[in-house]
Amino acid sequence: MISITISINEIPEDIREIARKAILLEKIDEKYVKIDGPLTIRIKAETISRGRAIMNSYIFWLYTILRTLEEVDKSGRKNSP
Repeated sequence: MISITISINEIPEDIREIARKAILLEKIDEKYVKIDGPLTIRIKAETISRGRAIMNSYIFWLYTILRTLEEVDKSGRKNSP
């Protein structure tokens, strides 16, 4: 069994809350992934390759969310939960 924790702490609370709400737990991942607050993703998988694949998926998802919020902020628009 492999255990991986992804946690983001160094971002403002409002951005963290938006990101947390934007991450949807996929049905196929329900037995492997748990999302905790403030923004922590816990992955438990039987194999390293499955854990790594799930981890990469959620890291990319987080990156996409945060990058999109950054672009919205640059354009002068407001972020909303």
